[in-house]
Amino acid sequence: MKKLLALTAFLMLAFLFTTCDKIDGPFYIIPENEDVTVNFPELDPSSVYRKILFEEFTGHRCTNCPDGHLKLEELQERYGDTLVAVGIHFGALAKPVGETFSYDFRTEAGNRIGEAYAIDAIPAAIINRNDKEGGWPRSQWLSVVPTIDRTKPTAAIQMINEYDEISKTLKANVKVTMLENYNASLSLVLLLIEDGIVKPQKDGDHDVLDYVHNHVLRANFTDPFGYVLRNGSVDWTAGEELTYASTINFSETDWNPANCSVVAFLLDPINMDVLQVEKLEVLSR
Repeated sequence: MKKLLALTAFLMLAFLFTTCDKIDGPFYIIPENEDVTVNFPELDPSSVYRKILFEEFTGHRCTNCPDGHLKLEELQERYGDTLVAVGIHFGALAKPVGETFSYDFRTEAGNRIGEAYAIDAIPAAIINRNDKEGGWPRSQWLSVVPTIDRTKPTAAIQMINEYDEISKTLKANVKVTMLENYNASLSLVLLLIEDGIVKPQKDGDHDVLDYVHNHVLRANFTDPFGYVLRNGSVDWTAGEELTYASTINFSETDWNPANCSVVAFLLDPINMDVLQVEKLEVLSR
């Protein structure tokens, strides 16, 4: 754990001063916490269950990644909405090359996460931000996920998304409710993902030109390691509530809001454990 935290700190500092590869795409400043102007429905604590965050590292030139996608689909069929997937295109096999693989799925946030966890071979995954360096290989995904204790939800997350078609802006509103006392600092992470992106993918010896890429990380509302809540307070009481809101702009991007979702999760940055995660479509009904 200490080794991972030290690595993370080093990489975050290095990120501020260097860039390894140019990533094409929209760039924007991550905004600070905004005022929440929506009304959240009353929470029924008895209806809350702990969900799992599954961050999959993949690449469009990775010949084995489609097999990883199938294993993740099997997990999603088994766990339904209790497993929230984020696809992070990372590493050498995610780089654009030539005409066929010219699209750049990579993000600065995804690079930082992959570097912090020393991901050196894909497909791989980190589950609930665990501290396994290098991530879990796809051969172990189906056996590792069932070992996660989901019997006690520590917190609940409620979300309301507001998308303005005219300005092409999305405001994500989040409410966190503590269900148990908790004695550690907490951070909130908000990410934007997109399904249904049709772009080429290597699959063994074949180039599948109309491959459908799902749960692809597109952007981050917060730092990918979290917005520190309540100035780092380590004293949380059951029943305590707090809200967060942030806005990003879809202009000058090829993101389809109809296929996008916001992923929000509550992270203990010391234990590197996700207490709760939720996903909500941008154009939620």
